[in-house]
Amino acid sequence: MIRKHFKTKGFIHGGTVLNSRGESVDLSVLPPFLRTLLVTDGTVTKSLEAYYWEPISVVSITQELVDAPLRETVFDTSDNQQFLHREIQLVGQHSSQIYATADSYLCLNKLPSSTASRIVANQIGIGELLRDEGLESYREIFDFGLTEIALSANGLKEKVAYRTYVININGDNAIEITEYFPIDCYR
Repeated sequence: MIRKHFKTKGFIHGGTVLNSRGESVDLSVLPPFLRTLLVTDGTVTKSLEAYYWEPISVVSITQELVDAPLRETVFDTSDNQQFLHREIQLVGQHSSQIYATADSYLCLNKLPSSTASRIVANQIGIGELLRDEGLESYREIFDFGLTEIALSANGLKEKVAYRTYVININGDNAIEITEYFPIDCYR
């Protein structure tokens, strides 16, 4: 339902959608800007900078090469492929507010070698890199919902909205990203 509907639209009658976990998610009760971030196929960092009017830093939490994703993804892991697992935070440079965290898997075999090298070198954010290199890409939202996770080092769980999407490059699923947005930050 999510993949089909939000491919072309940003609104759903009734406001409630069933996610991949079988949970009903009422988008109508979420803050408007957060709803926008969940259903858009644009890059989050630029939207956050424009909305909160401050530069956003991409802070690397984890970056490691792995032979297979550590969670279920869209990737076929039967092939001999290498993945980059990356966890980041999007943090306001003036406010120090964590606006989002992201957990990503990049199939390095599906990326141009220069792109893969730059992302492994941790030189740049994924969205910025794709724009900088002029790569033709297509983003498809697979899932979203609500959950609780610890976003900061203090370990306290916060209610978050999340979305999972795939970036398709040259006809192949190349990157899968799950982004988490602390709901209170957007009220």
